[in-house]
Amino acid sequence: MEDISSLNTAFENFTVASKSLEQIYERLKEKVHYLTIELEEKNKQLQQALFDTQEAKDYLKGILESLREAIIVLDPYDNITMFNKAAERMLCMRTEDVIGKTFNSLNFVIEKEGADTFLTAGGNRYNVVISRSNILDREGSTRGVVILLQDITRIRELESQQERNKRLIAMGEMAAQIVHEIRSPLCSIELYASMLENELGDSPNANLARGISMGIRSLNNVLTNMIFFAKPQKPKFYEIQLSEVIDESLFMLMPLIESRGVNLHRDNGNGYVISGDGELLKQVFMNIIINAVQVTPDGGTIKLIERTDDTNVIVEIVDEGEGIKHENLERIFDPFFSTKEKGTGLGLAIASKIMLVHDGAIKVKSELGRGSCFQLYLPICDQ
Repeated sequence: MEDISSLNTAFENFTVASKSLEQIYERLKEKVHYLTIELEEKNKQLQQALFDTQEAKDYLKGILESLREAIIVLDPYDNITMFNKAAERMLCMRTEDVIGKTFNSLNFVIEKEGADTFLTAGGNRYNVVISRSNILDREGSTRGVVILLQDITRIRELESQQERNKRLIAMGEMAAQIVHEIRSPLCSIELYASMLENELGDSPNANLARGISMGIRSLNNVLTNMIFFAKPQKPKFYEIQLSEVIDESLFMLMPLIESRGVNLHRDNGNGYVISGDGELLKQVFMNIIINAVQVTPDGGTIKLIERTDDTNVIVEIVDEGEGIKHENLERIFDPFFSTKEKGTGLGLAIASKIMLVHDGAIKVKSELGRGSCFQLYLPICDQ
């Protein structure tokens, strides 16, 4: 009987333990279910955070890619980790070819010329501003470097053009006053020289009086150019075929071109139409072509090329002369500045002023020993 009693007691204890284990299991099951729900919620929150982080990263990358400034990001070891589209265009390199390389290993040249910095890459030369900033984390430790390259070539060109225009206006006013003061006594001198020449008749001294008259006429020609430069230009605007204006200018200059033994390469143009004064523009082309003929050696070639960008017709006049020194590139448009012994220095000043009233511009590229290229920009007519 004791065995049966012990067995019953053991069975009862087992039953109680089983129920206790079932209760514990149910509580564990509930807890696991709760933890599973909480874990799923945490996973959702983590996935959303990762998505938001990636979206913010993509948004930031989109902003950096759309900037006009070239942006290059380096890690603490000077290796490139980011290279935006503007950097690709400026340095003529692809992102996939430079990622992981050091910045100093890239193929470009940076030069300082006075206060300006120039970057040369892929055959192009830019006037740039370079800035370098450290990337810091929350503790202030350096995580990398951001290099920004800003192309200010166009800004510098506009600044130079504005300065040139100011000089032209100021010198034009001064030239007008000088011409006014000189012309009156000069006319009197020419009158007296002519009277003296008539009085002397065929005597040897008549040549002296004649020489005075010739000198006065030469000086008067210079004054005429000064008046043309000084007085405000009033062009008569009408639609013209630019190629026809160039052809007429060349026709008048062909005797000079042939006498100097210079070859002429002229493209046919594409019938570009502009609004302007054909006679004034002839003077621009003639002045620049005459300069090109004078500096090109016998047997050399002058090229005339017409092309367009988005808004302008561009006429390029390329010579094979000795080129222009860098320090003279801006001064060549100043009145009375000339690199030629007998030059008056008014031809390019007048050409620049005519281009100004046509809302155009003249740019010059030159390399010593290889010649110069004058680029004339004129607004193209809306079709």
